Amino acid sequence: MLYIRLMDISGRPPHSDEQYQIWLNEMAPFLQLGNSLYYAMEKANLIRNKDSIYRKCRLNDWFCEKIHAFQSYPGEVVNTIFSRIVFIADEKIKRGEPISKEEWRALRFFAEKHRSSQPFFVQRYEVAQVEPDKIGKLLDEIEVANKTDYAKLANEASKSLIQAKISL
Repeated sequence: MLYIRLMDISGRPPHSDEQYQIWLNEMAPFLQLGNSLYYAMEKANLIRNKDSIYRKCRLNDWFCEKIHAFQSYPGEVVNTIFSRIVFIADEKIKRGEPISKEEWRALRFFAEKHRSSQPFFVQRYEVAQVEPDKIGKLLDEIEVANKTDYAKLANEASKSLIQAKISL
């Protein structure tokens, strides 16, 4: 069944995509600093439209994608800077020049933290999902299996040594 929404929940006509683009442009400087959507609405004096903006954002359409793209901007800038440092250090190493302590620290940080380096530098651990009561039973079984009568073991070892001396 085709349903055309002529009114929003409040009874008002829905806002056009052009209006959402205007609001997005007003919030963009604050979103590009990595701020929350609420903070950006507040700073852009759009709080009175927050319900409409939140509703549009929940649709996960172009509007929400743009908001997330603006919010990720600071991370992209930092990524670009670190990449440049890595490439500069790489060129120095290729020319046989020493790299500075700061460049070395940046390389280590990049190797440990950046997603592109993970296949090369991250230690992987596999974690099995087990219920806690099963773990307890397993530990109990291991303890029972590993209980060793050391007195008996010492006695058997001394008998073996005595037999070894007799056979010599």
